[in-house]
Amino acid sequence: MNPRPNPSPPDAADAPGHTALRSALRQSLLQAQPADTQALQDRVLAQWQQRHPASDAALATAGSALLAHRASSRWAVASLVLAMALTASWLNQPDPLLEELLQPDVLSQIGMGEF
Repeated sequence: MNPRPNPSPPDAADAPGHTALRSALRQSLLQAQPADTQALQDRVLAQWQQRHPASDAALATAGSALLAHRASSRWAVASLVLAMALTASWLNQPDPLLEELLQPDVLSQIGMGEF
């Protein structure tokens, strides 16, 4: 794999042209009015809507289906979390035999070798 060669620096004769071009681009960006960009966005959106009229209805239908799916998935996740919490609390019940063995008098008898 050959590395990409570094571009050669511009000649000294080209430098004023590059700086003039850069300053002209910066000035045009600074002079652009928000109303101009908003008008351009509105025209592009209107043209897109004219070319794709059926996609608006499909998009609305897909959006409502997505919202319904999200609501049902939220209920499913909430039910799953609740079921997991109840299962964990049921599984973490103390064992009565282990509780009896951990009593101090039983432990002392075990330590003395009487039990």
